[in-house]
Amino acid sequence: MQSLSRIVVRAEVVGRRGPAFSPIELERDLTFETVRELLAAIVRLQVNEFRQRKEESRFLQVLTGAQIREGTESGKIISGNQDPDSRIPTIEDATSVALQAFEDGLYYMFVNDVQIESLDQPAAASDVQDVLFVRLTPLVGG
Repeated sequence: MQSLSRIVVRAEVVGRRGPAFSPIELERDLTFETVRELLAAIVRLQVNEFRQRKEESRFLQVLTGAQIREGTESGKIISGNQDPDSRIPTIEDATSVALQAFEDGLYYMFVNDVQIESLDQPAAASDVQDVLFVRLTPLVGG
């Protein structure tokens, strides 16, 4: 097994301008040998970060003017006191959904600009620098 110290994860949605979210730079050591293990590691890190954000949102926060404007634009202003356990998937469930969605063709995955055809493809951790997820959406009326 090999380890990785940095990986950039990006996502795009077909038919949508701009990225689905800002690129995420993972500065943690990940251990994987296949694309399946890489995807599972990314999901695990994201679920843990989501869980931490939910935990922090339990506390009432004083919002800045910028945060209020952002919330107004997005249609949702949250000042804290949220239930941290609501709608947090387990790592196993989130991983299963991500793997099944890939198998069902709901998104494409590119590693270093090479499209992944199989989750069992080898992935040398020392070589992976960039991961791009491209989510497919149905056409209107089709």
